[in-house]
Amino acid sequence: MSSEAHTASASTFVAEPPERVWAELLHPGARWMLGANIETDFQVGSPVTFEGHFFGRQFADHGTVLAFERLRLMHFTHFSPLSGLEDVPENYHDIRITLEPVDGGTRILVVQQNIDTAEHAKHSEEQWTQALTSLAHSQGARRR
Repeated sequence: MSSEAHTASASTFVAEPPERVWAELLHPGARWMLGANIETDFQVGSPVTFEGHFFGRQFADHGTVLAFERLRLMHFTHFSPLSGLEDVPENYHDIRITLEPVDGGTRILVVQQNIDTAEHAKHSEEQWTQALTSLAHSQGARRR
C-alpha cells in the first residue's frame, strides 16, 4: 500500500431546505447511502454502524462519530472489513457530510479522506455521487 492517502469528494443540490434534507439523511428507513442502514446515537465518541448489501454481499462496516452539528455536519470514521485491510485506526476513512443552505435549497458536500489508493478514491467518489443522486431524487428534487 502506498503511504500517500487519497481523498474523494462529491456534492449535489437538493431543492429542499436543510431541515428536510437532514431529516432524510437521518431517517431510520432511508437507504440513500448505497442501501446501508446507519445506526448511531450521533453523540461524539459513539459507535456508528453501516449494514446492508452491496453487489449481493452483506456488509457490516463501523466507525466512530467525530462531530455532529444538527442541520449542518456529520463527521465520522468508517472502516469496511470487505476492504481486506487490517482493522486499525490508520485504515479508517474520515468522512465529513456538510449541509449548506443556498438559494432555493441545500448544497450537500461529502469529503472522504484517508483512502489507500487513487483507484479506491475514484471508486468512492463514484459511490458518493450515486448516493447523493439517490438522496436528491428521494426528495423529488432536481440536481444542479
